[in-house]
Amino acid sequence: MKAQMKADILLLIYSLIMGITGIVLKFATQELDIFNFIALRFALAFFVSFVSLGKHCILKLNRQSIKHSVLLGIVTYMAHVTCTAGIASAPVSIAGFLTSLQTIMVPVLAFLFMGRRYGLRTVLCVCGGFFSILLLTADGSFQYSAGIWICLSSSALAGAQILLIEKYLASGDDPVVLTVVPLGVMALCALLVAVPVSGLALPEKLSGWFCIFWTGIVSTAIASYIQALAQRYTSAVNTGIIFASIPVFTMVGGWLVFKESITVRALIGAVVLIGSIVIMELGSSEKVKFKEHNTDTQTY
Repeated sequence: MKAQMKADILLLIYSLIMGITGIVLKFATQELDIFNFIALRFALAFFVSFVSLGKHCILKLNRQSIKHSVLLGIVTYMAHVTCTAGIASAPVSIAGFLTSLQTIMVPVLAFLFMGRRYGLRTVLCVCGGFFSILLLTADGSFQYSAGIWICLSSSALAGAQILLIEKYLASGDDPVVLTVVPLGVMALCALLVAVPVSGLALPEKLSGWFCIFWTGIVSTAIASYIQALAQRYTSAVNTGIIFASIPVFTMVGGWLVFKESITVRALIGAVVLIGSIVIMELGSSEKVKFKEHNTDTQTY
């Protein structure tokens, strides 16, 4: 199996984790203050990642990787905050659509700020990802509330995070460093915001503890490492398209947990999405190893 195929499978696992996390976040924001929850989540994520990967991280640290990791941590923290706030303040279907727009944001941001060009296959896959998300989650009742704009900003920040990881891996940064140090920055930012705004309080219910442990360990510490590791062998655009599968997993989770019905429109969207990913994979004839390419000029 090609390295890129293995990487894309890892990113699908990441998407499964984040799809489940969308449901967990809804529970979490009903029991805990948003900033308090985020602080506990990132503090736990950093602790777990440092205990398991800290020795390797320290050995690989250098001035460049520290600088990159700090910026990556700030951007990722802002993406998580806006995503959590968007899910809490907007209808779930609309929030699911808007916060999954990194599929579109990645090539748009790369085109605007990095001068990248894209082939027809990539354009079609991106359009397919956008259309599938629309079918899966949009319900036709868009309202220009604060929650909508928060969700849109979350997608832009998530797209920027994907591009930053790709760029920093291309410059030679270690994926473990790009996991541990940004989590430390995220935990610090979260604590500095939470203490004066909402204070810190531990969950009172078992469900609250489950939300903290799932989002802190599985969907932050483990998922961050999966993303950084996988993006060594696949492009930012491929990553964004695969991440369009997140609403599919959220939809299935909603059906299993909340007994929500799955419409024909949603099934069509899932088929379109799977087709986009298959087309993307069939067109990937070479292993992508970004340490050997200049990612600012590469055409996908």
